[in-house]
Amino acid sequence: MAKHYVLGLMAANRCGILAAVSTALAELSGNIRDIRLTVVENYFTMILSADFPDTRDPAVIVGHLEGVGRPFELSVLLRDPGADQAFPAPPHDCQVFQLTLTGNDPPGVLARFSARLAREQIDITDMYGWRSNQESPVILLELAIPTHVNIPDLRTELTEIGRGFGLEARLDFVRSGSTRDPRPLRTRLPTGSQPMGER
Repeated sequence: MAKHYVLGLMAANRCGILAAVSTALAELSGNIRDIRLTVVENYFTMILSADFPDTRDPAVIVGHLEGVGRPFELSVLLRDPGADQAFPAPPHDCQVFQLTLTGNDPPGVLARFSARLAREQIDITDMYGWRSNQESPVILLELAIPTHVNIPDLRTELTEIGRGFGLEARLDFVRSGSTRDPRPLRTRLPTGSQPMGER
C-alpha cells in the first residue's frame, strides 16, 4: 500500500536542479501525483504530492532529497496530509472567480483582501503578481467561492477595499465547480505585462 506525502522544496535556481530532484524521487520509488514549480528572485521553488512505498520512512525521503540537492542548497519540507485532517478542507460546492488588483501597492493590501475572503471561507487557489511596462503592479488571485456567498455584495465590498488603497479591484467569473484549471495564472497575462521583479 502506498503512503502519500506533500513535499515543499526550495533551492538556488541552477541548471540541473529539477533533474536532481526527479532522479532522487525515482530512487525513492516516489510516484508524483501533482506538482507546481516556479522561480522567484532566482530561487527555485516547488511543491508536489507523491506516493511512496508504505515502508519508506519520511526521514529517509527528506534526507535523500537533501543529500542529492546539496550542490543546490536544497531545503525540503514534508507533510503527511493524512495526519492533518484536523484542518477543514475548502468547500467543494463552489464557483471559481478571478480577482484582479491593479494600481497602487502599499503595505497591507494582501492582508486586507485575504482577511475579507477568509471570513467566508473563500479559498485562494492560485496567485500571481507582476508589473506592467509602466511599472503599475498587478496581482491576480484565483478564488474558489462557496455557492452560498452573495457575489454582488462581495464584489461591492472588494471594490470599496480597493478604493481605500487607491487601486482597482475587479472580480470576474471564471467557471463553475472546483475543478482546477491546469493553466497557471501567469499564462493569462495581458499583452505588454511582465512578472514583478523582471523589469
